[in-house]
Amino acid sequence: MNMMTARHLVAATTVLLLLAGCKPDVEYPEHDAGTDYFPIGEGRWIQYDVDSVYRFDVGGIHDSIGYSLREVQVDPFTDPEGRPAMRLHRLRQDSALNWNVQDVWWQVRTDQRVERSEENQRRVKLILPPAEGLFWNTNATNTGEPYELTYEEVDVPWSVNGMNFEHTLLVKTTYPNNLIINRTYYERYAKGVGLVYRQVDSTNTQWNTALQQYQVTGTWYRQVITAHGQ
Repeated sequence: MNMMTARHLVAATTVLLLLAGCKPDVEYPEHDAGTDYFPIGEGRWIQYDVDSVYRFDVGGIHDSIGYSLREVQVDPFTDPEGRPAMRLHRLRQDSALNWNVQDVWWQVRTDQRVERSEENQRRVKLILPPAEGLFWNTNATNTGEPYELTYEEVDVPWSVNGMNFEHTLLVKTTYPNNLIINRTYYERYAKGVGLVYRQVDSTNTQWNTALQQYQVTGTWYRQVITAHGQ
C-alpha cells in the first residue's frame, strides 16, 4: 500500500467513525393505535341532539320525534372475558328538562377493537388501528345477520355545532343498496371525544299496483353532538 492510498483509507475511516457517532436530530412519531378515537374514562359524557323519523305508507303512518340525549360513562367493571369494561348510562331529557336513564349499555376497548353492547346486542364498532380499506362484520359478536362496515375517512378534520375536531374518522356500511332496500350507516368519531355523529337509515320501497304508486316503510335516525366533557 503506497502513502497516498494509506492517507485516503485513514480519511475515509475517520469520516465513517464520525458519521457513526452522530445522531440525526429527527423525532420519529410513535405508532398511533387509534384508541383515542374511543376514549374510556369514568365520568366522561357526550350530549347529542337526536331526530328520529318513522314512515309506514301502507298504514298511513308518518311519525317523528326529536330530543336531547346524554351518554355518561359511569361504572368500570370486568366483563365475562376478563377484560376491563365500562357501563354507560344513556339519559333522555324530558319536557321538564329532567334527565332520565333510558338505557344501560356497556363498552370495551382493546388494542385491536372496540365493542359496545347496544340493546343487549354486542357489536364490533371499530377495528384498531384504523385505516382506510379495513372491513369487519359489526355483528361478529352476536347472532344477527352479517353487516359489513369499513373506514371511509381516517384522520380528517370535521366541524359541527361550533365545534372543530382536528382528527376524525368515518365508518360506513358496504351494504349494496338497490331500488327496493336502502340502508345508510354512518358513524363519525373524534380523537379525545368519541362518537360525534351517527346516521342510520333503513327503507323498503314497494310498488303498489292498485294505487299505482310507490309506498315506503322505513326509519331515519340522526344523532349529532352538541357538548361533551368529563
